[in-house]
Amino acid sequence: MKVIYTDKPGKERGVCYRLLSEFFGVIGSATEVVVDGDAPEIFEAYQSAGIKVSDGKEPESKETDPLKMKVPELKEWLTEKGIAFDPSAKKEDLQALVPAE
Repeated sequence: MKVIYTDKPGKERGVCYRLLSEFFGVIGSATEVVVDGDAPEIFEAYQSAGIKVSDGKEPESKETDPLKMKVPELKEWLTEKGIAFDPSAKKEDLQALVPAE
């Protein structure tokens, strides 16, 4: 179960919302915790319990590093980015087409 600590509770289905000011301890059934605000004690409590905790500012869907992808995924990524490549190219050649950030 995802738990979100915030001053602005929402109504997302399947998510347990808690006010930042009302932290009474770790919710043992939590699988993911987001702390939307300044509450280091909440972070520390969940980290100590081995439960994934974040500040909610990281993107929901991180783009996978194209240099770590397998060839089919890399080809799909290059196609989505509009980067032309030889369909028979080897992985190293495809990786060389990835622009440096």
